[in-house]
Amino acid sequence: MSAEPRISPGTRAQVGWLNSLILAALARGAGTGRPPNLFATLARHRRLFRGWLWFAGSLMPGGSLPRIDTELVILRVAHNCRSEYEWRHHVRLGGLAGLSEEDITRIMDGPEAPGWSERQSLLLEAADQVHHLRVITDDTWRQLSEHLSQRELIELVMLAGHYEMLSMTLATLGVQEDPVPDGDGRATALTGRRVLITGAARGIGAATARRLHSRGARLVLAGIEPDQLAAVAEECGHALAVVCDVRDLGQVEAAVEAAVEELGGLDVVIANAGVAAQLPVLGGDAEIFDRTLDVNLRGTYYTLRSAAAHIAHPDGYALAISSLAAAVHPPLLGAYSASKAVVEALADAFRVELMSSGARVGVAYFAELDTDMTSRGFGTEAAGAINTGPRRIVTPLSAGVNAIERGVARRSRRVVAPGWVAAVLPIRMIAQRVVEAVSSRGLDRALEIARREHAPLTTALPHLAEAPSPDGGGQAPGVQSSLRDRDSGQ
Repeated sequence: MSAEPRISPGTRAQVGWLNSLILAALARGAGTGRPPNLFATLARHRRLFRGWLWFAGSLMPGGSLPRIDTELVILRVAHNCRSEYEWRHHVRLGGLAGLSEEDITRIMDGPEAPGWSERQSLLLEAADQVHHLRVITDDTWRQLSEHLSQRELIELVMLAGHYEMLSMTLATLGVQEDPVPDGDGRATALTGRRVLITGAARGIGAATARRLHSRGARLVLAGIEPDQLAAVAEECGHALAVVCDVRDLGQVEAAVEAAVEELGGLDVVIANAGVAAQLPVLGGDAEIFDRTLDVNLRGTYYTLRSAAAHIAHPDGYALAISSLAAAVHPPLLGAYSASKAVVEALADAFRVELMSSGARVGVAYFAELDTDMTSRGFGTEAAGAINTGPRRIVTPLSAGVNAIERGVARRSRRVVAPGWVAAVLPIRMIAQRVVEAVSSRGLDRALEIARREHAPLTTALPHLAEAPSPDGGGQAPGVQSSLRDRDSGQ
C-alpha cells in the first residue's frame, strides 16, 4: 500500500450531496463515526460509486450464500491478495457472521488445514484457484456442485472475483486503513486521530487531552507550565509535551513541526491557550490588556497559521476555543471579550479559506465552566460587587469536555456548553441588552474596586526572553527531549 493515498477520500463538495447522504448512512450503520476510506474514495466517481455499491451489496450482505460462507471466502481472498484493509474489515464482520478466532486464524493456513468441513475446504480451494489460476477446475467445480445450487455457484465466482478486484483497487488507489476498532469492536471517529492541543497543562486543555486519549486519539500537548504539562502528558500515555509560549511565533511553529514529526502528520489542532483578568476600560492596566490579546488572539492566530498546511486535508479540523463572551460582553471583561470576539472572526475567515481542502474549522463558545481560570477570574472583590441578578451558575467542566469530544468527532462548526449557549448566539444583540440591564446595579462601586484591585491574569506569563525555547535555533525536539529526559531521571 502507498504511504499516502493516490486519491484521497472525497469531501462533501467532491462526492456530491447524494453520495454524502449515502456515506453518512453507511457510517451510522457501521457505528464508526465516519465512512470507511474505501467508500469515501470511490464516491468521488459519483455515478459509478452508486452502481458499485448496489452490486457489492447484492453479493454481501444481500447474497444467497450464508454470511459465514461469504466471509470465509472474502477473508481468504484478502489473505491471498495481501490486502490488510480487506482483512481488517472482514475479521470483524466474519466474527459477527459466526467465524471463531480459531477459524479466522486457520483461514491463513488454507483449505488443507485440519478442522474445516468439506464444504468450507471447497470454498477456500475455489478462492485459491480464482486467485492463482483465474478459473475453477473441473474437479473442484464438480465437488462444489454437490454443496451449492447453481445460483450460489454463480455468486461464489463473482464474490471471489469482486474482492480480487477490490483488493487491486485498494492497493492501486492507495486507500489508507481506517481507524482501529476500540475494545467493543466499534471504531470511533477519534481513534488514531493526530491531535495537537495548546494550553494543555491544566483546565479545559488538560481535561480534553485526557478525554481524547481515552478515546484512542494520539496527542502532542503544548503549554507554558512544564511540571503540570509533563504530568498530563504522562496520564495520556506518555504523550509528547512541548513547552511553548503561544505569544512567540517561532515557538508555535516549532511545536507544530514537533507534533507533525512525532505523529506522522496532523489531523486536529485545538487552539485552547487563553488567559483572562477583570479589567475596566477606564483606569485599567494597559499591560494586562496587551497580554490578554497577545495570548488569546495572537496565540490563536499563530497556532492556526502554523498548523494550517498540515490540517488542510479532507480529515483535517481546527477548533478555536472562543467564549460566550465573544457574543455577549459583560463589564470588567472588555479585553477578554474583545480577544474572544476576534478569535471567532479569525476562525470564521479560516473556515472559508480551508473550504476547498475539505478541512473544517469550529469555534467553541463556553459559558462559565468549573476551572481554575473561572475561579481566579471571578473570585475578586470587584466581581462580587456586581449585581448579576440570579445566582451565578458555574457549569461542570465535563460539559465542556463532552462538547469538545463531540465537536472533534463530528468536525463541528460550532461547539457549545452548556446547551443553552446555542440559543443565545443567534440573539446576541438582545442578550447584550439583558446583560447591561442586570449589571447596572452596583457597577460604579465594582469599577472603583477593580481600578485599585489590579487583578492579575489567571495564568502567570513568563517574559518572552525567559520563556523556554527550542534548542538549536528553533528545533523543537530539544524541548521535547528535555521534558522526557527529566521525567525519566536523566
